[in-house]
Amino acid sequence: KSCAPAAAIMRSLLIAATFLCGGAIAQGTSKLYPPGWNKEATKPPMGWRSWNAFGNRIDEKTFEAAVDAITARVWNEPKVSLADAGYVRVGIDEGWENCSGTDPAGGMRQHDEAGFPLINVERFPDMKRLVAYGHSKGVKMGWYLNGCACGEAKERLPNYRGDVQRLAEFGFDAVKIDGCGAATNMTFYAQLMAATNKTYEIENCHWGVCGADRKFHNPDGASCPTEGWCPFNHFRTSGDINAGPMSWFANLQTTVRFLDASAPLSRPSCWAYPDMLEVGRVQGASFAWQRAHFGA
Repeated sequence: KSCAPAAAIMRSLLIAATFLCGGAIAQGTSKLYPPGWNKEATKPPMGWRSWNAFGNRIDEKTFEAAVDAITARVWNEPKVSLADAGYVRVGIDEGWENCSGTDPAGGMRQHDEAGFPLINVERFPDMKRLVAYGHSKGVKMGWYLNGCACGEAKERLPNYRGDVQRLAEFGFDAVKIDGCGAATNMTFYAQLMAATNKTYEIENCHWGVCGADRKFHNPDGASCPTEGWCPFNHFRTSGDINAGPMSWFANLQTTVRFLDASAPLSRPSCWAYPDMLEVGRVQGASFAWQRAHFGA
């Protein structure tokens, strides 16, 4: 669980730098990260992430309260918690970032020159302590990278490296990688994570776009796996969900193309998912419709 020696990480970086400097490996051609490569998410991940409830209006107290709520034994008799039922993940989403970097046009709006992510320390004064609090309650803690708040438009090798180094140093167990910034190379992220000698549950939030990603045209930024390429553990198949009564149902249909009866691309450690739940928030929905959403 400890970080790899610096020399091992640097060797990995030199190899992985070819993804940026020499052109990214095309989707599906790498044999290094087949489905199940990191043995994470062998069952569909269950937990809570902050965006649908709070948007970017979050701070460390939001997540301390979420950890407390998900582990509180207040349901049924005998009393059980959501964590007892398998909901053992709490994920930070948009809102932790500090967008005051020195070169916004040069890929340094939410990262410093060395590539380390800038944190809003008024909201999150001690990210490592927050992660440790979740762990003390038996909860796996997730982070959020390449987000939309700062939206860095230039891909930089140091930013990938800094993201993963902080991910390891803070002790996170999982990470959601959005598609708003230019750091969309999922194979490169996977290689850097592997070099830390710790595994992470990796969520690809690139909105269901197969082939090159939509905004930055990085061929390894695909939201979609292939038979032999899945450097992430779950992947978004749709655009964003909203609280409209049919949004979740329409998004659900986008998973169908990954569910072939004989050779599904959605499988253990490489799951298709149609964005997060809006249970309890679906506008005008009956109890049965909310339950259908939860059950789907």
